[in-house]
Amino acid sequence: MDDMNINNEPPVYDSGDMKPTNPIPTEGENDAGLTEELPMYEDTPTGDRGGRKKIIAIAAGVVLIAGLGIGAFALSSHKTANTQPAEQEQTVTPVKDNSEEKADNLSTSDIAKLCSTLKLDDADLSIASDQVRVEVKSGRVLVTQVSEDDAAKMVDSTARRSAALAAVLNGKKIKGVSAVDVTWVATDKDGNIKVAVAYDVTKAPTGGSTADIINGSGGHVIADDIWSTDGVHDQGYDQNAGTVKKPDGTPISTGTKNEEKKESDSKDEQSDDSKKEDNKSSDSSKGDSSQSKQNSGNSQSSGSNNSSSNGGSQKKWVAEQGHWETDYSQVWVPNVVYTRHERWMCSVCHATFNSAAEMDNHVISTYGDAQHPNGASAINDSYTTSEDQGHYEQQATGQHWVVDVAGHWE
Repeated sequence: MDDMNINNEPPVYDSGDMKPTNPIPTEGENDAGLTEELPMYEDTPTGDRGGRKKIIAIAAGVVLIAGLGIGAFALSSHKTANTQPAEQEQTVTPVKDNSEEKADNLSTSDIAKLCSTLKLDDADLSIASDQVRVEVKSGRVLVTQVSEDDAAKMVDSTARRSAALAAVLNGKKIKGVSAVDVTWVATDKDGNIKVAVAYDVTKAPTGGSTADIINGSGGHVIADDIWSTDGVHDQGYDQNAGTVKKPDGTPISTGTKNEEKKESDSKDEQSDDSKKEDNKSSDSSKGDSSQSKQNSGNSQSSGSNNSSSNGGSQKKWVAEQGHWETDYSQVWVPNVVYTRHERWMCSVCHATFNSAAEMDNHVISTYGDAQHPNGASAINDSYTTSEDQGHYEQQATGQHWVVDVAGHWE
């Protein structure tokens, strides 16, 4: 029977008809397989079966080589695909959101704006930012305002604003430095310091009475004219306590002028003096030699007169002049009240009664009963209690020296 089937397709051989072959052809076999022309299948005698086997094997080798080439190309493409993203991969650095950091790193103008939103105990303590002057150094804040409030309100508002701002600044940075404390100063329209209260930002209260807030502060000073007013000196706090300093460490005392104004005045005076010296120098340069001689003569005459009037005496020291002022503070005045509490107790059943009459009735009514077969006696168990119902009073506790004129040489 012919090996070709009815559809003229190559026959299928079982394993017994096929010789084992190398799945990867040699270079010579590869060239032969690519160049030899494959004939069309026709009905072929049985004797040509060996030639057809060779043609089929060569065709299979071509297909195998093509498959290996495609696989190698696919593998190379896969390796290239795996390495390319590593070269093209971009590192995306997230943009840091520093809005919160900026909010916590404040300037003096930021602090002035915060003053317009201050609250304590839900009470409005706001003051316009252009009504305060803010100074900062090393995390220490000094806020100065001109106040025309009455004495009691000035003390209360100054203490509360110091505490409120300290609470707001707690945990924040000012010019890159963590906030340390807040000192709020109230002056009169002439710049004289009347009240100053300092607060550590970590110890700021959330509310309380005026006395609670002032006594809880790091320090405070109150001017004499404010302190002597009713509603101030009798409220349970001292006139001066603790330490109150400017950001540079300079102590703050009441009655002194605003430092900024002093410095400005000093600069103006220096400027005026410089102008005078310049004018003098200009005038002297314009003067002729005769005027110079006359000035020289006047100077010598004046010098001789001064020498004769002083008589060659040395300068003398004039002692310091001043006066004593009374110090006041809150002093507890005791008022102990004693109260007698009457109490009687039965010697048998230990029942207690608040009066002797009740005790007598008990003894009589229980005489001879099962619990009191022989009667009972009354034990006086009365006692006395005491209670100090005193109060605080503003009293003189000492004096301090106030310098009116410092000691000097004359």
